[in-house]
Amino acid sequence: MTTLPKPKMIQTVLNFGSSRSPNKDTSQIGRRDPDETSSLGDTLLPDSGMDYEMENGGSSKLDSQTSIASADWPPSQTASEATQAVLSPAQEAMKRRKVLRCIAGETSTFLPGILEMAPWAPPNGYLYSPSKISQLNPKYCPCFHKTSIRVHNADSLDTAIALANCSKYVTVRDKKPVCVLNMANAFHAGGGWKNGALAQEETLCYRSSLSFTLKLRYYPLDDLQAIYSPTVLVIRKSIDDGHGLLSLNKPEELPVVSVISIAALCEPKLAAKKIPVPNSADVHVKEVFRNGADRDLTKDKIRMILRTAAYNGHRRLVLGALGCGAFLNPREDVADCFAEVFSESEFGGGWWESIIFAVMDDLEEGKDGDGNYGVFYRKLHGMMV
Repeated sequence: MTTLPKPKMIQTVLNFGSSRSPNKDTSQIGRRDPDETSSLGDTLLPDSGMDYEMENGGSSKLDSQTSIASADWPPSQTASEATQAVLSPAQEAMKRRKVLRCIAGETSTFLPGILEMAPWAPPNGYLYSPSKISQLNPKYCPCFHKTSIRVHNADSLDTAIALANCSKYVTVRDKKPVCVLNMANAFHAGGGWKNGALAQEETLCYRSSLSFTLKLRYYPLDDLQAIYSPTVLVIRKSIDDGHGLLSLNKPEELPVVSVISIAALCEPKLAAKKIPVPNSADVHVKEVFRNGADRDLTKDKIRMILRTAAYNGHRRLVLGALGCGAFLNPREDVADCFAEVFSESEFGGGWWESIIFAVMDDLEEGKDGDGNYGVFYRKLHGMMV
C-alpha cells in the first residue's frame, strides 16, 4: 500500500464545544450502533470558529496525485496474481475497511488547508429542533409549478452534483446549493467513517467536509433534531471512481452542497402485514412498523427534513431511503411515509423545484425488484409535489 504523504497542513485549534448529558431521553432510538464502531475514539472533529495555519508557511496547494485512494482501491493485480490471491468475502471486507480508514485519515488531514483556501464554504453546522421550526407558512411559498419526484439508482453526492450542473443548461430559480439528506448516526458524528464503515453517512464524510460541520456538542441527537450544514465542500470522487481527489489546486471549482443530517430509528420492531394482490389469489407480505408510534415518529422526521430545507430556502433536494440500510427500517413502510407526507397540504403548493431520491439498488434487482431502489421507485417515482 502506498504510504500516506506527509501533509503540509496542521490543525492547530480544536474547540469541542460544551458537553451534553449522556442521560438524555433517546428511548425512541436504539442504542446499538449499526456501524459497530465509534468515530469519536479517533480524531475528534473541529468545532465552529476553528483556526488553521500552514506549517512552516508551506504552500496550501495540494497535488491530487498524492492521494492514496486511486492507488489502493481497487487494488491492481496481474492475472496471475489475481489467480493466486483470491480473497474470501471477509478478507475483502477487511481490506476495504483498511483502505477506507486511510482515506478517512487523509481527508481529515487535507481538509483544514482546503477550507482555508475556500472561505466561501465555512464548516458551519446548526442544530434545528421542532421548537425552532414550525409548520411552513404558505405566504412564504415560492409557488413553483408542481414537480415530478424522481428516484435514481445513484450516489447521493453524485446526484446532487449532477442536479447542480443542470443549472448550466436550464434556468433554475433556486440559487442555493442543492440540499442533500444525510441519514445520520444519532450518537457519533459521521458514524463509523473513521473506522472504515460504509453506510450512506460515511460515504458523504469520505468525500467532503461534512464531518467538520457535525459539531460534537450536538450529540447525541434527539429524535427530531437535525443538523443543517449550509456549505459542504466536496473534495473526492465516489468510491466507484476510486475516491480520487478532485482538483484541489482550483478550490473555486469544487462542488458545494448543503446537508441536513437526521437519524432514523435504529432497528425498530417490525411486523408482517398481509395484503391481497388485486385480481389474484396471492397475498403480498409487507414488512411494516409494529408500533404506530414508530411510524408516526418517522413521518415527523420527514416533516423535519422538509421544513428545515424550506426554511433555509432550498428548493432542490436529494433525499434517500431513510433508515432502510444498516438501521433496518421497513423499506415499503418508509416509502409510504414519504408519500403520505408529500401529500400533505403543508408541503404541496409549489415549494420544490426538484426532488430526487438517490437510492442505491442494494439487491441489484432493478426498479421491479424488492430492494430499496425498486420499492422507492414504484412508490414515489413520478409523484407530483
